[in-house]
Amino acid sequence: MMQRLLRPPAVLAYHGVGRPNGDPKRLLTSPEHFASQIRFLKRRGYRFLTAEELLEEGGADAGVAALTFDDGFQNWLTEAVPLLERLGVRGTFYVSPGWFGAQHINVEGEGGRLLDAQGVRTLVGAGMEVGSHSMSHQDLRKLENGELAAELRDSKTALEGITGSPCRTFAYPYGLYDERVTQAVAEAGYQLAFAWLPGKWQPLAAPRLPAPPRHGALRLALKLLGIRRK
Repeated sequence: MMQRLLRPPAVLAYHGVGRPNGDPKRLLTSPEHFASQIRFLKRRGYRFLTAEELLEEGGADAGVAALTFDDGFQNWLTEAVPLLERLGVRGTFYVSPGWFGAQHINVEGEGGRLLDAQGVRTLVGAGMEVGSHSMSHQDLRKLENGELAAELRDSKTALEGITGSPCRTFAYPYGLYDERVTQAVAEAGYQLAFAWLPGKWQPLAAPRLPAPPRHGALRLALKLLGIRRK
């Protein structure tokens, strides 16, 4: 088996998959670059798991890759999911119910349109996994205790009502958290929460590697080796 790169596990973070027009924050990855990155991981012999499967296995297998997606982009259904289906890979998609049917604050035009509740059901029907990204995508560190608890609880309740399954995994908006926030996440019933950037595996602050939005397999390989940060 070919040598694997990033220390276990390789959890990649994406946002939207589509043409990067009206995208100054670089949140959209083109379908071609996205496909190139996934095919690269498959060639390297990674075993793909969802977040729930990572939770079950403890996130400790050096051969694991997980694909996570934030913010609820509508282009997941038109670009990401068909490609994942063709490649035989599942992903975990993190949504904020308070953003259902809205326009993303950082992406203009069609590329910034966000899913509604029916779109989430379509994701689940396609075999994908859905997790919580809070209710309204705020910096949770800045919220009072009651607001923080509501952001976590209400999102979880809404998603469980839509999917019919327990919502046990969470992705921090902007990747930001502190000790008070991680405690609130645990109290809300989440068992795995993703932060940002590589680091030591911690279930309530699990590291992710932002996938390169403007490049394909070579840049991803350099990031997995720790040579490139962007």
